[in-house]
Amino acid sequence: MRKTLVLVALAAVAFVPGAAVAQMTAGGSPHGFDWMLGTWTCKNTVPTPLGGPAVQTLTAVRSATTNAIVWRYTGSGYDQYGFLAYDGKSGMWWSSWAYPGGSIGNESAKAGGKKTTWSGLIVNAASGKTEHIRDLYTVYGPTTFNDTGWDDATGSMKISYNGTCTKM
Repeated sequence: MRKTLVLVALAAVAFVPGAAVAQMTAGGSPHGFDWMLGTWTCKNTVPTPLGGPAVQTLTAVRSATTNAIVWRYTGSGYDQYGFLAYDGKSGMWWSSWAYPGGSIGNESAKAGGKKTTWSGLIVNAASGKTEHIRDLYTVYGPTTFNDTGWDDATGSMKISYNGTCTKM
């Protein structure tokens, strides 16, 4: 019995570092973005009306009715809601979001590893234009990630958001 307890304890200790590593990467499974769950402080070096202010709070929770992750960025004069959902058949992640002003966006990505490249479109209610967008999520560890976003609102792809988020 004592040997069994020692083996179980050793197995538990061996598993914990593996769990931490799993949380540090985005994966192609319904739980591939579980590392994002929680509350984060984000510092955006490129403040814009759509990208948000220089300091934001990100809150991410699991949906009570689906397996999607529901997220919300808030900051001074800023509020953005979105969903991350996984399609098991295609292995694609989908991110859809909306702003109170009427702008909406949708991106997709094949996730795997510490970097995930998203691409899609945003309908900018202020300009009336549809813009191509791209985001790069880089996971640095279980408590830090970066989201750098580009759009072609000016005719060519330029950085429109660069937020580094730290878990609270």
